[in-house]
Amino acid sequence: MRRRHSGRAALAALLVACTGCASPAPTEPSPTPPAVRIASAQPSPTVESPDPTPTATSPGGLADELDIGVLRSEVTGDLLEFASTGTSIVYSSGGRGAGTGAPDLWRLTPGPDAVPELAWHNPTRDHSIVKLDGDLDTVAFVEMPVDGERAWNLWVLPRDGEAVILDSHPGDEAVPSLVPSFSLYEPSIVWTAFDRGPSGPVSQMLAASAPDWTPRVVAELPAAEGELWLPSLYGDTVVYAEVRYAADRRSDERSVHLGTIGASEEPSRRLDASGLATMPQIVDEVVVWKEADRGFNMFNWGQMFRYDLPSGKVSPLDTWPQDYVNYPSAGSRFIAWWGSNSTTLGVYDLVLDRARLIERHAPDGRVSAVRPHLRGDLLVWMHADDTPPGRVRELRYAFLPGVRDLEP
Repeated sequence: MRRRHSGRAALAALLVACTGCASPAPTEPSPTPPAVRIASAQPSPTVESPDPTPTATSPGGLADELDIGVLRSEVTGDLLEFASTGTSIVYSSGGRGAGTGAPDLWRLTPGPDAVPELAWHNPTRDHSIVKLDGDLDTVAFVEMPVDGERAWNLWVLPRDGEAVILDSHPGDEAVPSLVPSFSLYEPSIVWTAFDRGPSGPVSQMLAASAPDWTPRVVAELPAAEGELWLPSLYGDTVVYAEVRYAADRRSDERSVHLGTIGASEEPSRRLDASGLATMPQIVDEVVVWKEADRGFNMFNWGQMFRYDLPSGKVSPLDTWPQDYVNYPSAGSRFIAWWGSNSTTLGVYDLVLDRARLIERHAPDGRVSAVRPHLRGDLLVWMHADDTPPGRVRELRYAFLPGVRDLEP
């Protein structure tokens, strides 16, 4: 069993050297075929690079190093969200023939005869799980009504335990109904959400830990002044995005801060100087974030930057083969992100300090690799092929080389 935490000390050394409610018991899923594996996978079709940059199967690429697993749609049904926990793939679905809803949480632990298991059965069948995250054997998720009602519930499903509701929308019309953003580092979770406050709505960052999962407020802003978003947790250290509103709302200040959810009373500190930073991820002594252009929403496409905590140095990250990216996620050695060019999939190697390619398809074709999510060494993404006569949607996943896989 691979555990994400085991390689973190090795990563630090290499970086220096190289530069309240319980759920019902899950019902047994109907028999399903095991996941398919593609040995030494090579994407098809591929196109040769017209420049010196690597192709997917060249030494600069990763495809020839990976054993890629496939989870087909006839097994998952119409899935909605998915994520890697570092040891398993979790996704939301109603199962086969369920229609548009995705109320249930499923888990696949990679292996030769891997079969998805129902991890949590939602008793409210007109809800869908719309957001997922996990670390090792602990998973958190948001489920909400499919009819557009202003409501959501944030749950945590601990290892060897029952699901617990951590937070819910208060129902007030004045409180934004945007679903929480959250991050786990077993055995803790940190999340951001909007709530009612004594003088009006507030934007909060909260945390909770096993075994009692009692929420506590870590930071708070009046919602009329700004917002807290997109935390990333590493031990008891958290990085998060803060938005401070401008009068014209076109020049809002976006910044990345580093703080703690532990007992320390040290104030958080700002890491960026650009006023454009958002979507931070932390891995050991490295923080990465995305910067979208000023005047655009922070969820727009942008470019990536790296902050080294020991030195305070900020440097751009090479997102080749993408010009613009979104929604970064961090593993033990690599950073993944969604690319604006859906025909290519690449990751960034923090140790070798370069971009690595996994899938590259014809730019004028109908094959795409999108929505990658990375935790630990386990990467999962959606592979789609709309080439006539069929329509293929499948999850692909692979363990990327770890920090200990480098030759001495």
